Amino acid sequence: MSEIDYRAAYERQKKARHAADKLLEDKSRELYEASQTLSAAYNRLKKQKEQLLHQEKLASIGQLSAGVAHEINNPAAYIKSNINSLNAVRCALATCFSQLADLREKPVINYEDITHIVEKNDIEFILTDMQEVIEDSLFGLEKITGIVKSLKDFSRPDTDGDRCFSVNECIQNTLKLVSSEIKYKAELITHYGDVPEIMGSSGEFSQVILNLVVNASHAISETGKININTALENNSIKITVSDTGKGMDPKLALKIFDPFFTTKEVGKGTGLGLSISHGIVKNLGGYIHVDSIEGKGTTFTITLPVNT
Repeated sequence: MSEIDYRAAYERQKKARHAADKLLEDKSRELYEASQTLSAAYNRLKKQKEQLLHQEKLASIGQLSAGVAHEINNPAAYIKSNINSLNAVRCALATCFSQLADLREKPVINYEDITHIVEKNDIEFILTDMQEVIEDSLFGLEKITGIVKSLKDFSRPDTDGDRCFSVNECIQNTLKLVSSEIKYKAELITHYGDVPEIMGSSGEFSQVILNLVVNASHAISETGKININTALENNSIKITVSDTGKGMDPKLALKIFDPFFTTKEVGKGTGLGLSISHGIVKNLGGYIHVDSIEGKGTTFTITLPVNT
């Protein structure tokens, strides 16, 4: 090969390498831009999903608001009544103390005089009744506090990330929110097995339980039963929510987790509850299954892995 041929070959290789480097640079830039676009789209979808979950929570709370208000108003009403009773007790005690103070004006205080004043003002009954009134009021305040805490925990956005939580405790707190929804039409039967804590969002899991229990309540036309069970089976946590409601056709059961699919009347649901519940359970590493017999009832089974 002559020197001229060698130089020509070298120039061709140099141009080819330059073209290859330019192509690689262009493709790398395109890949980076595509990656940035995809990342931005993912972040938008993630934010929209969080907003959708929160909106569904608020919709659920809106449907339950009248019942929750009723559950709060009941203890609040008898606490108010008890405070009025305690005010009457205060007046009676003030009268008694005033009469006892008057005895100091006498040169000699007889035991009979003191006994007469105490019995006349019914102090023994007042003290006994006052203890019951205070205990009753404290019970009512604890009930209100529990409902408000459950409502606050349920409604807040899930911004704290995943953490360990008790499945049984989460279910119990959620039932405080829906008790008024079900107590007049269904007997609630619960059995909590000895199950370990799991890692995830307790707020989202609470949303799943609320959706299932409310659906069970809506499926019961007059009176029936709702059973909730938790158990540890084959190294998995199994949660079942069963009702003795109207059940559904097997063809409908196949669509039950589809977005916007609903068999409820207008205003009783968004059609997103079970679809969102399915996604939440999937994010927890588990799955949800439905068994239904038309005219007899429906059972939802959630299976979650045990954290290792």
